[in-house]
Amino acid sequence: MLKNILGSLGIGGASVDTVLHDAEVEVGGLITGEVRIKGGEVAQEIGDVVLELVTRCVVETRGDDKVYAEIALGTVHLDPGPIGPRDSRVLPFRIPLPPSAPLTVGSTSTVLRTRLDIARAVDARDSDRVRVLPTRAMDAVFRGMERAGFRLAETEVEYSPRRANPFVQEFDFKPMSYGDYGIEEVEISFAPAPGGIEVMLTVDNRGGIFKLGGERTARFRVTDAEADRLDMAAELRRSINALRR
Repeated sequence: MLKNILGSLGIGGASVDTVLHDAEVEVGGLITGEVRIKGGEVAQEIGDVVLELVTRCVVETRGDDKVYAEIALGTVHLDPGPIGPRDSRVLPFRIPLPPSAPLTVGSTSTVLRTRLDIARAVDARDSDRVRVLPTRAMDAVFRGMERAGFRLAETEVEYSPRRANPFVQEFDFKPMSYGDYGIEEVEISFAPAPGGIEVMLTVDNRGGIFKLGGERTARFRVTDAEADRLDMAAELRRSINALRR
């Protein structure tokens, strides 16, 4: 009886450990691994194993204030059935990473959370960080911006379920050269496109006594196949200069 009571409180109950085959996954790739469940002191009924891949996003803007929430990039349910004392289960899983999944850059992070739904007991949990890597085309843009004289200053993820690609990650770059003094910042975001990405580049121009400030935007595509061939720094510099006031 005492063991049953302790098990219901999560003491001596089933435990869970999620093991990733690779904690670094390119955006649009596949996260794979296995859930390892170890039985406790008493038999327990596990109704569900829930794996949820989450990231923190801006979900609403109210004036100057932003509302943040954790949003799921993907969810998987597994059925382990009942587990006896000291018994064990190993459950393989696969979670597709969306092509619009936010990259692990700056303060942006992605976490895989595992929960055992145990009847009449405290749920066992586990948490694992996943590093989301850029595609070749994205990486070429980042390297090109640095060579063009801009440093990444901030990144933020906005979520809107009404969009075809609900996750939009914005990368804010600051100029490093006095020659770009008239530029407040350059903002870049990506959208999936066949064979690569669509880049939205926005130049935020400073205002002054004799000129208006404001934002100007251009869009262009970069394929993974041409990412290593293009002089991306030169391409980005041409686009930025064309958007300067």
